[in-house]
Amino acid sequence: MAEKKPSMKQRRDGRRKGGSAQPRHEARRRARRILRASVAASLPALPALMRSLAQAEGRRKGFRVEQFKLKARDGTRLSAALYVPSGEGPFPALIMVHSWMFNRWQCHLYAPYFASAGYVVLAYDCRGWGSSGGEVHCAGPDHELNDLEDAIDWLTEKSGLPLKEGALGVTGISYGGGHSFLIALRDPRVRTVVPMAGWTDLASSLAPHGSVKFFWGLFLLLTATWATRLDPRNVLYRWTSTLLLGRGDRDEFLEDMRKRSCLHLAEECDKPMLIVGSWNDDLFEPNQMMDFYTRLKTPKMLYISNGIHGLDPAVGPRWAGKEIWEITRRWFDYWLKGEENGILDEPPVRLYRPWKKMVEPEEDWPPRGIRTHTIYLGREDGRFKLTSKPKGKREETVLRPRLLTPANSGPSVIRPQAMGLPVPGPRREAGEGFFSFTTSPAKRDFELLGAPRLRLRVVPRDRSAQINALLYDVPPDDEGLPRLITYGTATLEDVEPGKELEQVVELVATDYLLPRGHCFRLTLAGCNLPFVLPVPGKGLRVIYGEGLSFLELPLREG
Repeated sequence: MAEKKPSMKQRRDGRRKGGSAQPRHEARRRARRILRASVAASLPALPALMRSLAQAEGRRKGFRVEQFKLKARDGTRLSAALYVPSGEGPFPALIMVHSWMFNRWQCHLYAPYFASAGYVVLAYDCRGWGSSGGEVHCAGPDHELNDLEDAIDWLTEKSGLPLKEGALGVTGISYGGGHSFLIALRDPRVRTVVPMAGWTDLASSLAPHGSVKFFWGLFLLLTATWATRLDPRNVLYRWTSTLLLGRGDRDEFLEDMRKRSCLHLAEECDKPMLIVGSWNDDLFEPNQMMDFYTRLKTPKMLYISNGIHGLDPAVGPRWAGKEIWEITRRWFDYWLKGEENGILDEPPVRLYRPWKKMVEPEEDWPPRGIRTHTIYLGREDGRFKLTSKPKGKREETVLRPRLLTPANSGPSVIRPQAMGLPVPGPRREAGEGFFSFTTSPAKRDFELLGAPRLRLRVVPRDRSAQINALLYDVPPDDEGLPRLITYGTATLEDVEPGKELEQVVELVATDYLLPRGHCFRLTLAGCNLPFVLPVPGKGLRVIYGEGLSFLELPLREG
């Protein structure tokens, strides 16, 4: 009689008993090792793969892609990609600058969109990045900005392409956005720029009001290890030493930051500009974009999206960044092609409304209907209150640094609010390392639109101290935890202990609808570890009452 084979159920039960578990686990480990080795082996081939994909797309869409080495004035060789549309020209031209830790192939997400529309596009690896030579100097005026001017020289004078005279634009995201801002004030050959998620004040980006953005700084430094060639003399390591250890010349550091910033020169800029930022960018915060936009005297537009730093435009015109890149193309079409497409007749400001999940236009910035409401910190009936008129006598409360408190701004770099996730606050009004002032319930809906500003009277108890301000939405009748609206920080350095002074804390600009019946709550904390480096010490005394400390809120009725 033939031996009966085990059924499928019996074989499955046998596997569940663990008879073949060890070989199966070993096979999985082997597969993972093979996968990792395959990925590592494929990395050197990625540039060739991207080049092949770009050329294939060019053949489909009517442009060609050329690779070459661009030689900078100091001899550094920069890897470059040139997108040339078919036809006789003359063509308008764009230079695209990639983001931090990326290379020119990032621009392939956007360059074909313009090349297929008749633009010559030049993208290159900034020094230190990709396959370019040299070390990164973070938009150094004698390094990266010289390189950008050299790229303009090559494109306009040596490329031999039939370019339209006076029709050159520059754009880029993050690192490229900073380059775009800076070149607009430096090179008269540039007709217009579209900086996206860039900076206008580098010192405030890295250390707002003296508070060091710890996680962002660490991220930027670690991701630049290749581009710095681990040279201890590199400017990035010098800045880190000054910010974290207090070593080096502080004035030299600030001068470095100023040379790489343009906010103080905004009134001198004569280039038309479309500025793109984001509410949830806690590296290059929207405050910088709005401040620069307000000071700019040339034709201008402002677009504030929702996502984290650089994300919305970075995905390109095919996906979430579709509207941003469509407006960018129309902007370049108007200024570089001379097309009368009506873009300057449209509302110049576009803002993402988080509670509506859509972008809406505004006629100006600051928008119409915004009024600054001043509310005062005080104590009423034994409780900390925010009131429209000064209440209570002069009092003070000690604010001490405490590393871990429930009052913080949540994860940095990747903001939960960008994904519609709330950052909860403490249910208690006070605790170790924090205390809060709360308004009465709102009698109507209020839209908070812009950057709240806190003016505090304080008495430092040490030579250095830190203040963190967090603004919450408190639901009525304890229906839920307070919800973070926005936050800000300031660090006092080399101050005289015991001497009273005024400290201004500007909170990150936001667009938030406070529903009727909800309250605003201002929480003061001695630390905000997820956002900035804590300052140890005895803290400070916060003075309130008699109108001495107050919060300014840009509001309009919803």
